[in-house]
Amino acid sequence: MKHSRFKYFPKLDYAKQLLEGKMFCQTAAFFRDYEDAEAQQIIGDEYEGTRLYRPLNGLEMNNLTRNYSQNIKAGMEFITKAHEIYIFCVSLSFTEPLKKEFKAVACVELYDPGEFITRWQRALPEEAKKVGKHVSRRVGYYRPEDLPGNVWALPDLTTTTKLKHFEYQNEYRFAYTTTDAFAFENCTYQIVNRKARPLPKREEHSLPQTLEFGDLRDICRIHDFKA
Repeated sequence: MKHSRFKYFPKLDYAKQLLEGKMFCQTAAFFRDYEDAEAQQIIGDEYEGTRLYRPLNGLEMNNLTRNYSQNIKAGMEFITKAHEIYIFCVSLSFTEPLKKEFKAVACVELYDPGEFITRWQRALPEEAKKVGKHVSRRVGYYRPEDLPGNVWALPDLTTTTKLKHFEYQNEYRFAYTTTDAFAFENCTYQIVNRKARPLPKREEHSLPQTLEFGDLRDICRIHDFKA
């Protein structure tokens, strides 16, 4: 199982659908606004589609006109067009804690990930097949105080990075868009000082998409936890 990817499901029927070649994709905006039970962030992530930069000592602001600088207690957010980016999340780990956390009754193991990626690329909408409009990669994890580097200008990198407290999920992500959502510097940049989670933006919840692969039983298998 060293190179496999794993998709956990709360219903066996969902696992069977993936085995039949149906990949159900939600937008990043959906996961941004998703509220997990007991106010935990497991599936939902309020920073989904956003790169946060919040230095421990605050943001340093320089006023060139008046020639002074100060630190403000706020953070910088680099926000993608999350409602135009579709994602499908799997894990590189097959563990009991993840099974329990996702309330999984079954898991699909993608034991030939290279072939799976090839079929995924073929199944994408025609516009999303173009160079720069789809990515499949391991998720990177960061702390709010970490410098964003080049991530701030690359929406596909923002889409495949998450805050470090999600690192235990060991996620691998498939993401695509049919718009310019992955274009260079195509983000909204704002200084914020969040006191609470923002209200959901239901108007940004685009309809999910289902990609059709064809039968995947030759490269995938089901682990039925109830068997």
